[in-house]
Amino acid sequence: MSKQNVAWYVKLALSFFLVFGTWNPLHYDIVHTLMGMDMTNLLVWFLIVLLIVVWGIAIKALQEALGTFGIVIFLILAGLLVGGLYQSGFINIENMEAMGWYANIIFTMLIFFGLMFPIWWRQLTGKVTVDDDMG
Repeated sequence: MSKQNVAWYVKLALSFFLVFGTWNPLHYDIVHTLMGMDMTNLLVWFLIVLLIVVWGIAIKALQEALGTFGIVIFLILAGLLVGGLYQSGFINIENMEAMGWYANIIFTMLIFFGLMFPIWWRQLTGKVTVDDDMG
């Protein structure tokens, strides 16, 4: 029985749908939908808890893949890239809607890299097995 990985474009799509499906500047997302619903409805609370669980799983996987240092480095690099593009005149960060798009793209790429980093690391180093007691 061979072990197959999920294709990179599927992971990119899942990252995109998680981030942009949670919140986006177009208001076609779960957060804006839930804000307009009756909070006494148990289905609303089911969706809220489900969203928290899915984000918890994504953050746990991200933490395990990149670690705190890797996440901080990624966010610093993303901030420097956005700042550099702004200084060069390629993007405008004075509009809050535009900042929402940039933040969503950064978080999408962060989750995607978190999903892909272990695979890339195995390919770079050739290390296939991991010791049980890594601590």
